[in-house]
Amino acid sequence: MRLRIVTAIAFLSVAPAAAQEADWKSRLGTAIGNAVAHNPELAAMESRVAAARHRVGQAGALPDPEIEIGIQDIPFSNPSFTRSDFTMEMISARQMFPGAGKRGARRSAAETEAEAVAAEHVVHLRSLVADLADAFFALGELDARIQILEESRERLRRAAASAMERYRVGKGAQVDVLRANLETTSAEERLSTLRAERRKEAARFNALQLLPPDSPVAPVGLPSEEPLDGGREEVLRRAAEESPAVAQAASELRKTEQESKLARLERRPDITAMAYYGRRERFEDLAGASIAFNLPFVQSKRLTERAAEAEANLSGARAGLEVARNRIRRGIEEAYADLDRNASQIRLYRDSILPQAETNHRAAAEAYAVGQIDFLTYVRSAIDLDTYRGELAVRRAGTWRARAALQRASGLRLVPGTPESGGNHVQR
Repeated sequence: MRLRIVTAIAFLSVAPAAAQEADWKSRLGTAIGNAVAHNPELAAMESRVAAARHRVGQAGALPDPEIEIGIQDIPFSNPSFTRSDFTMEMISARQMFPGAGKRGARRSAAETEAEAVAAEHVVHLRSLVADLADAFFALGELDARIQILEESRERLRRAAASAMERYRVGKGAQVDVLRANLETTSAEERLSTLRAERRKEAARFNALQLLPPDSPVAPVGLPSEEPLDGGREEVLRRAAEESPAVAQAASELRKTEQESKLARLERRPDITAMAYYGRRERFEDLAGASIAFNLPFVQSKRLTERAAEAEANLSGARAGLEVARNRIRRGIEEAYADLDRNASQIRLYRDSILPQAETNHRAAAEAYAVGQIDFLTYVRSAIDLDTYRGELAVRRAGTWRARAALQRASGLRLVPGTPESGGNHVQR
């Protein structure tokens, strides 16, 4: 009789079926495509990149030429265009030429500014993809835990019904019924919490794709494989060479260097060339030309302050480059700490904790069948096994979430489906 009851209530003798793993790379790639194609922040960044590139040609151009048309030397007391020999209709043209080296420095500064904006766009793009991947794998974790808990709840309900039947026929204790009902209610409470967390993650996942936050999101299957990369040292090396955050800071530094050079070139005078032609009624026409130049060295204090300002900005840009490198190294170390911790715990749960929990549960089932342990001990062994399975799902998702954090920190393309940099990605 006891063996039949154990069979009826063995709610953890059958392992929870693993969620059917969908083609997660395809689903994640589709979500990334939606996010990249419709994100307004990316559209704004691409417009900024285009605007910065259009400023390059403007920076290297000459100032606009000037044309002046007028009448000169009209008698004041009795105005006439013909009475005075000096009266003439005049047209003049002027063109200012910046001092030597100024146009080149301005163009170089504009080019490096465009490079910095383009690199900032890549940083933003890859951070967006990392955030989307983090939400995707968080959903996978919650879906796995919800599935495990739903199966556990159903077995608890069957166990409660069996315990009630045993108690009704005088073969069981009332405390077994109470305990089974309590564990069923507790499972309901945990399920409610997990479903609320999933709604939050789904809202984040949808919002990153510019979808309504309450749009349904199909269950996400966690990848069966573990994320692989070239190793910490390789990622650090690649980040130092390829990270768009470093490229952005380096471009800002080069721009500031050009601005500092331009500040020194301010001491060189600008030259303005002018030519005119004057037509007179009764005398021969006149023409002339002249060259003018400003005297910037007269305002020596202004030039000194301009140079000091440029030097201070240059020092700040150098420090900004080091800050970017340090931030990347710190982010990579933090991401690898999470990745290594989750990977080692996966091996621990898979190779040690779960086998021990399964062995403990089988032993508890056998002992309960022959009356060596009570119902509470048997239930506890089953609940522990489900708990450890849920923890394994958390660690599996954690390795991929750490991979997303590694992309966010390094700026490298580490998440499957991350688009190449360059070009426009937003649909207009």
